[in-house]
Amino acid sequence: MKSNKHSNENPVLGALRAIIIGCVIGAAFCAALLGVFSLAFVSAGNIPQDFISPLVIALSVLSAFLAGFITAKISKKRGLIYGMLSGVLLFLLFLLAGLAASQGPVSMEAGIRLVIMALAGAIGGFLGVNKKSK
Repeated sequence: MKSNKHSNENPVLGALRAIIIGCVIGAAFCAALLGVFSLAFVSAGNIPQDFISPLVIALSVLSAFLAGFITAKISKKRGLIYGMLSGVLLFLLFLLAGLAASQGPVSMEAGIRLVIMALAGAIGGFLGVNKKSK
């Protein structure tokens, strides 16, 4: 009798596995993009301070979108919810890293970033679960 690995798997553990893998890939993507932009900023020399914050938010949104998309591709179900959870988990990772680096209080911008990253992850999850595979 053949045993199917996926049919015996706990659905909560499967969802958690997909969310964590998506979040790790999203964080690695964000780190790579931050490295590329850091090199660009160093070579450019003078970058306006007003440009950095929107750029970081845009990178966070792209990373959350990718995390949600990958999560949905792995789980193959509940893309909206799992994508949102991966975006929220990615936000928490970014928040903890920011708090460890700055030791300062959490600003109001963090709440806005939470909502934006959760929405981006949900959209990525929605598209990832509904995209047809070739």
